[in-house]
Amino acid sequence: MNQRAASVGDLAADLLSSGKPGRVTRVFQTSAYVRSGEDFLLLLWGKLRSPMTINVEGRSATDGIRAEERCELNRNGVSLEQGTIVVNGAAVFRSALLDRMEVTLPRPEALKRGVAALKSLYDVSPPGPTLNKDGALRAFVENTLLPIAQGDSTRVRSLESYLPLVGRGGGFTPAGDDFLGGLLATFNFLARCRKSTQILLPRALLRGRTVPESAHVLFCSARGYVDEGMEKLILKSLDGGPSFSDELIDVAHRGHTSGIDMSLGVLLCEAAVVDAENKGRVLEQCLDILWRP
Repeated sequence: MNQRAASVGDLAADLLSSGKPGRVTRVFQTSAYVRSGEDFLLLLWGKLRSPMTINVEGRSATDGIRAEERCELNRNGVSLEQGTIVVNGAAVFRSALLDRMEVTLPRPEALKRGVAALKSLYDVSPPGPTLNKDGALRAFVENTLLPIAQGDSTRVRSLESYLPLVGRGGGFTPAGDDFLGGLLATFNFLARCRKSTQILLPRALLRGRTVPESAHVLFCSARGYVDEGMEKLILKSLDGGPSFSDELIDVAHRGHTSGIDMSLGVLLCEAAVVDAENKGRVLEQCLDILWRP
């Protein structure tokens, strides 16, 4: 298995450059996670780019890659027992959310339409508990998100208030992690653009509360390192243009409910920020839609 990478994320490139040894932690049909220290990179036989991802050309996927096998990371790529994935000449992906730009807040009607679409997707999701019916989300909204919407900046800085959602729910990436990933990526992007207080969860707070791979994704998302689908959703939701719905549905269809949970974090965050700026009730209106029978 000697294959080339079509794209490599900037975080993955930095990890390769460190030359640290790696270990495969999870293997799926078209992807595998590699851990080195506290960092991860994702080998993906697919086109979705992210800062931590190496997008591999071809269709051989994860044949022969084993969980727990050791691998070598270097500037040329990843050397596994079955062969090498070469990154020389690959395009580099970098999230646009790292840049400061002039942003406008979304229109309330666009946010409410988006939440209504997510509510419909929750209603037709496969059987099992979903985040919109979880009491932990209601508690977080009431104790943290609504106060932020009302202009209470102390809730932004209270990191402990976010922790009950970390690791909450089933799936490889728990629903609470997905929701917080969308919320924090959006809130901190707006905060960077406006030079205001960000919400950054240290690794030490996440450690042991969720699976290590999900903790790493959440840690990176809060710092603006998101995949291109999330990047497009956040940027398009802010301008509220015609393609916003397309980006929302594209992300929402990921996984069991992972995409819905991430998208909900984006929209409820934006509703809270809109209310804090305009002293409105958009977040409450979105919650009425989300929680109606």
